[in-house]
Amino acid sequence: MGKKSVQHISICFFMKDAYPLFNPACKGVFGGAEIDLYLLASALAQDKSYRVMFLVGDYGRPDREIINGVELVKLKFSDLQRYPSVFYKVVRRLYIFYMLIKTKADIVFTETASDSLAYIVAVQKLLKKGKVVFRLGSDIDADFDFLKEKSPLLYQLYRNSVIYADTVVCQTASQQNKLIPSLRNKSRIIKNCLPDAGTVDEKKEDYILWVARYDYMKRPELFLGLAQMLPDERFIMIMPGRGNAWERVARAAEQQPNVTFLDYVDFRAVQGYFNRTKCYVNTSTFEGFPNAFLQACAGGAPVVSFVVDPDGIIAQYDLGCVCQDSLEKAAGFIHALDDRTVDRLGKNGRDYFQQNHTLGKTVQLYNDLFVSLIS
Repeated sequence: MGKKSVQHISICFFMKDAYPLFNPACKGVFGGAEIDLYLLASALAQDKSYRVMFLVGDYGRPDREIINGVELVKLKFSDLQRYPSVFYKVVRRLYIFYMLIKTKADIVFTETASDSLAYIVAVQKLLKKGKVVFRLGSDIDADFDFLKEKSPLLYQLYRNSVIYADTVVCQTASQQNKLIPSLRNKSRIIKNCLPDAGTVDEKKEDYILWVARYDYMKRPELFLGLAQMLPDERFIMIMPGRGNAWERVARAAEQQPNVTFLDYVDFRAVQGYFNRTKCYVNTSTFEGFPNAFLQACAGGAPVVSFVVDPDGIIAQYDLGCVCQDSLEKAAGFIHALDDRTVDRLGKNGRDYFQQNHTLGKTVQLYNDLFVSLIS
């Protein structure tokens, strides 16, 4: 990292579902937001100028433990299966307040667009006079109106909490442009990142890849529809999750002969699937900047997206195809892929990743932000 104007910064990350990333023996479900904060916390913990804490959920582990230099602090009663009652719903919130008051940190950093952000702002910013950094996880997080009809109270809590945060970090320029004018002035764009894997030596295999935790807006059914349209192609679907909706998709995938369904792959092993696939498919209705896009680019895999194209990078850098929700267009693009096209698009992706999304560059930008807040 570059030279700092302060000698020591204590930072506390808040993302309850991030614990399985620190401890692969715990096979919990997480998403891109958890990956973002896990990578940043782990990198900062290697710098002696930082003391890094992370508030995580209750996975039956010790109250406090240190992994890779990060102090993990358990939020008790956060396991909804063990503590499902309304009583524990109140207890959970009170315990979050308690832990935020008890935790000594210059900065609290979160990417959770929920009522937890209100607790963080109330305690860290208003009560303790500390700093709060909120990072947008999805494009919809920049649009407060989506909550108005769903929950007017949550709308007010979320909107005011984002306004009171010291800095709002956006993944893309389009996210920043969606913010209200007063927030644009105190926001900054810091792109997603992944560790630089260097040269990818693994050979491409003849399969199409889909990777995401289960969520209705990820629309995994479209990937299965694509597999039905291309019966001679091989498809791999990695979809951790739980619940009835997840089970329905899992059963449907297992019934298709050309689909291999995997309900869990360790985060450290997932990149290998991107390195070997000839094509990655994204079927989401909306995202922020999907980490899977970066994994595909780092692995030299063309990207087929049904809708999502953050800041128009797929067309701008010639990374693949945006099929505008057309199964036929997606199937046609995949059917026409040959080795030469995969190599060309894959090289474009690797070049784009190296120029924009390596871990070192992103951590330096965050370091500059944290130093400026504390200074």
